[in-house]
Amino acid sequence: MSASPDFETLDEWIAWLEQAHPVHQIELGLARIQSVANKLGLDKLSAPVITVAGTNGKGTVVAAVESLAIEHGLSVASYTSPHLLKFNERIKFDGQPVSDQMLVEAFKYIAKYQGDVPLTYFEFTTLVAFWLFKSQPLELIVLEVGLGGRMDAVNIIDPDVAVITSIGLDHVAWLGDTLEKVAHEKAGIMRARRPAIIADPQTTELLLPEAEIRNANSCLAQKDYHYTETGQCWSFETKVKGQNLSFNGLANNDLLVTNLAGALEAFVLLYSTKISEKAVANAFHKLQFPGRFQYLSKEPAIIVDVAHNPDSAKVLNSKLQQLKGRGVDKVSAICGMLKDKDIASCLSQCTEVDNWYCIDLPGPRGAKGEELLAKLPEFARTDAKSYHFLVDAFDEYWQHQQQNEALVVFGSFVTVSLMLESWLELQNKLATRKQNEA
Repeated sequence: MSASPDFETLDEWIAWLEQAHPVHQIELGLARIQSVANKLGLDKLSAPVITVAGTNGKGTVVAAVESLAIEHGLSVASYTSPHLLKFNERIKFDGQPVSDQMLVEAFKYIAKYQGDVPLTYFEFTTLVAFWLFKSQPLELIVLEVGLGGRMDAVNIIDPDVAVITSIGLDHVAWLGDTLEKVAHEKAGIMRARRPAIIADPQTTELLLPEAEIRNANSCLAQKDYHYTETGQCWSFETKVKGQNLSFNGLANNDLLVTNLAGALEAFVLLYSTKISEKAVANAFHKLQFPGRFQYLSKEPAIIVDVAHNPDSAKVLNSKLQQLKGRGVDKVSAICGMLKDKDIASCLSQCTEVDNWYCIDLPGPRGAKGEELLAKLPEFARTDAKSYHFLVDAFDEYWQHQQQNEALVVFGSFVTVSLMLESWLELQNKLATRKQNEA
């Protein structure tokens, strides 16, 4: 066995990880990670676990459960992917990203003891998360599936509650080219005699047979628990262990209520005896989720969204439609996407976008702006342009920006990351221009 590396900084460890286990090389399967986890005692965690799968909305559920736990005074950890700005965002304790120091210690441990087992990037980082979770006294752990469910690395852990959000076609090379095949993969996180929340009523027909095959205790949205949405608020009702619970006037913060309600049901199933109406209200009022219809600026309205497949693009478009209903006259979009996504279908969903700025994304998976232009619907190509760099597209937008115009930057986690990285510089430009205009 070759000697394991012994770097002292997180940047060095990340560089090693990306070189030794390229993030874009995906090999689904549990045998590799299971063998290392068994050897290190990481195949079981010491707190109740909620595992979340689905095509879209997983991150919303994780963030909502996290917020609920924090407001109820519970120590909570979460594992998500990908990150937007820093790797640390993937592993959080009580909503805060883990420190560089803790990550370095965990990286050293897993690298030292993985032996000759060739772990993928995601398998390695999953074991890093589990080792860190074992080092802290926790009352709840929330795991987000990276890809699929059945053969995803986090699925070596038996969840106390499984939550499945939407089902759509994405990652077809790994998950299959029909909704039934995708549903089968996502349903792999369900466990016998344990709750399996089917959070999107539109997926019930796909997922209920899977729950029955696995003998899971299915929990159906709008049947076993109910929610209603009114403008920017929503209400929730459920019955757990003979106890009727209802919450009204909860904030949705421009997030999908199907996902928020699924998160609340999962939390209630585990902690019905500790539930507090005030804490629930506070949890949703304070809920912030970077990258999901996130406002960087209100005046002018500048929004980022990681929508990167047809279903999430459709949701984004409905939110843009609501914006126009609230007084926005025009919507411009800076869009960058990855080559392996269904670009044409995504762009065709965004009928509320009036003006397109298509950008190149870096790396081997990044599509060129020109490719996006060619796949825009015919009616949308009139004034559409392509740019090599996001900052150039933003400059062009700002020069022609009109009153009551909103900008949405979307298409990929990579696109949103680029915008967030550039935002401070762009803010300074905006401030300078406003001063000059005044």
